[in-house]
Amino acid sequence: MNTSALTFASLDCALAAGSTTTLTLGAAPYYSIDGKAYTQGSTSAVQPSLIDLNTSVNMAGIPPGYGTVIVVGATATESTTLRMVQGELNQLGPNASAFHPGDFMTAPEFPILPDNFCPFGYVIVKVATDYTVGAKYVFGSNNTTATGAQGAAATAHANTFTSVMALPSRPQYT
Repeated sequence: MNTSALTFASLDCALAAGSTTTLTLGAAPYYSIDGKAYTQGSTSAVQPSLIDLNTSVNMAGIPPGYGTVIVVGATATESTTLRMVQGELNQLGPNASAFHPGDFMTAPEFPILPDNFCPFGYVIVKVATDYTVGAKYVFGSNNTTATGAQGAAATAHANTFTSVMALPSRPQYT
């Protein structure tokens, strides 16, 4: 096995929601991009960059009844900023109950990642069909907590956080 040019994080950095719209890394990983070593400081309740690394524009909103996967990590030029790449939107089935999103109709796939990016984890985002009418949920701009309150239309979403050292072949969302 050729191990030159690997991209990976050195440990489980414990990716989690911070407070309100922020993210937290519970541990500061060393990471490699194309075989070169970098260090990411541990972050607690840091506002992630809202610019999608693939599109170079703000993260796309997720409409009610849809979900996606968002990969969180860093580039070679980061210090404590977390960067994100959003996958394609996937339709959800009917809500599990009021304000609780249903299951994916088609399993989400990881987005293509930029070459200069190391993933620390990913978030499966599902937005209930009764999320605030006419609104789209924007991860990192709207509440990023794991479940929102899920007791009202304004918080009817579910976010599942998974830390990785390298991305698996596909998101594990159940």
